[in-house]
Amino acid sequence: MKHTILSISAIAIVSALLTSCSACSETEHTEAITAEITAAQMAGRTAAREYLTKEWKDNADLRQMLELTEMHKPNLIDTAHSECVAAFDSTFISTIRAVNPSLAGRVAHIKQK
Repeated sequence: MKHTILSISAIAIVSALLTSCSACSETEHTEAITAEITAAQMAGRTAAREYLTKEWKDNADLRQMLELTEMHKPNLIDTAHSECVAAFDSTFISTIRAVNPSLAGRVAHIKQK
């Protein structure tokens, strides 16, 4: 009986350790994704600033710059995670919208095409 209780206790301890290790792994994974999302937001803000410092006389130049940004996006963020892409795009357009709403409208119109 005593041996059975010790075995059950040992199983419970091992189970608790495995669960806690699993939780640590999950926490590390979540923290890594959170860091990647934060980096994507920062990259989106930085990219938006480039648009805000220029004067856009026509949509052709703006369209070309947007295409370049899309081409370079994989170098700026981890495009394998859809959360990172969404964070970049959302921060990019919201930064432009906060400073220059008319430019944000032009960007949104061009991106829809």
